[in-house]
Amino acid sequence: MEKRIPSLDGLRAISISLVIFSHLTLAHPLPLLWRVQYGKLGVRVFFVISGFLITSLLLKELTRTGRISLTGFYIRRLFRIAPAYYVFLAFVALLIPTGWVLAHYSSVVFSAIYINDYTFDGGTLGHTWSLAVEEQFYLLWPLAMAVSRRPERICYVVLLISPVFRLLSSYNLWPTDPQLAFECVSDALATGCLLAILRERLWAKTAYRALVGSRWAIAVTVLVLLVLAVFPSSVILWVLGGSALNVAIAMLLDRYIRSPQTRIGRGLNWAPVAWLGTMSYSLYLWQQPWMTEMLSFPWYVKVACALACASASYYLIERPALALRDRWIKRGRTAPISAITPRPVT
Repeated sequence: MEKRIPSLDGLRAISISLVIFSHLTLAHPLPLLWRVQYGKLGVRVFFVISGFLITSLLLKELTRTGRISLTGFYIRRLFRIAPAYYVFLAFVALLIPTGWVLAHYSSVVFSAIYINDYTFDGGTLGHTWSLAVEEQFYLLWPLAMAVSRRPERICYVVLLISPVFRLLSSYNLWPTDPQLAFECVSDALATGCLLAILRERLWAKTAYRALVGSRWAIAVTVLVLLVLAVFPSSVILWVLGGSALNVAIAMLLDRYIRSPQTRIGRGLNWAPVAWLGTMSYSLYLWQQPWMTEMLSFPWYVKVACALACASASYYLIERPALALRDRWIKRGRTAPISAITPRPVT
């Protein structure tokens, strides 16, 4: 079992809470924060965390073995992601004829092959756009790290071009959605990747250490959100604001991984919060069907039903799949059949 990174599950818990909150308040957004897209913010936090975590794991493997096993990585991701996901899709497909879900069979197919960030049509499977982005990231980034001497340079390129795609899309000059398509949101993932690669080098710099170690890291994040709410122009929203928010989230991530003893850090590592974070993937899958306006249940009933489905998914599907994965690894079946020994990172 891999050692858990402090505060990471707590940050996941905040992310999934933002997503659920956004769906619950979709018809009645809070008046003082009318332009803050809570759900997109939650997903952005997920992306930064994902980039950081996946890159950290790949760097550990590279340090330990001198190479990155692409076969091993893809098999581990398959056991982690696919079982719960395809069970969820199967349930949605079975319920389509009943009219209890807002989905078409074509949406199930697009979601199953992870392209819903380009074929988005909302409804019960609308949230799978972010899972498509993640899967595309899983496909590309390990290979990029394996063949590149300086993978951080790839991150720099993504940080530069992703906001350009967002801006072009916002003016209908690029044929994808600026909030959903992989090329438009991948800078959040790249920011997390860059944090993992440069983390210790950044910490050696006095200015960075002082900023991340102080409450100014929180203030910067709040300030960016306020600027985005007050000045929602295309350039600020899609170029400057999005990039600044990614960096702010990365700083907070680094802050609370390094300082779990702070008041907020203790809250993030509190057992119930950490448990919610461990459930975040299953909860993300199952919250969408319950948050629809078609269901007239009170909000607490919707949340309880989503938690019940997520718990069943986590304990009956995810954990057995991970146990099977661990047994598979112990038997040596993820030996680096398709391993690449990269040139040393300098």
